Amino acid sequence: MEFNLGKELGATEEPAAQRLTLYIPNKDRVGELIADHEKWTIQAQELLTEIGSGATAFPPVDGTWRKPDGSDLWEQTRLVYTYIDPDRLAANVLRLRTFLHRFGRETNQGEVVFEFDGWFWSIDKYDPPAEE
Repeated sequence: MEFNLGKELGATEEPAAQRLTLYIPNKDRVGELIADHEKWTIQAQELLTEIGSGATAFPPVDGTWRKPDGSDLWEQTRLVYTYIDPDRLAANVLRLRTFLHRFGRETNQGEVVFEFDGWFWSIDKYDPPAEE
């Protein structure tokens, strides 16, 4: 089929193509529940709204993480995503890094993962807290 779907459906902008997804699990590296899990999900959604002019958080989904000792950790994970605006992503990349590293550090994560443009990334060494 050769036609412009956006035009046919009345879209007013070009489509966004690059998706950024943050994974916010409800447990730490040893399986303890994160007491303020909803706070982290809200912060992720607020940040991604800055990056893409809107964000969506899925209800918790079942997830597993293979721990370094070879055992599996079962958890409930919220996926928060946006389709990015490149200029807004560039302007907020330091905020994004700070959020991901702070989440990993403050919730005792073995890894913090995110997905961008079809690529899956993990962080397992976290920046120290900023001097205040």
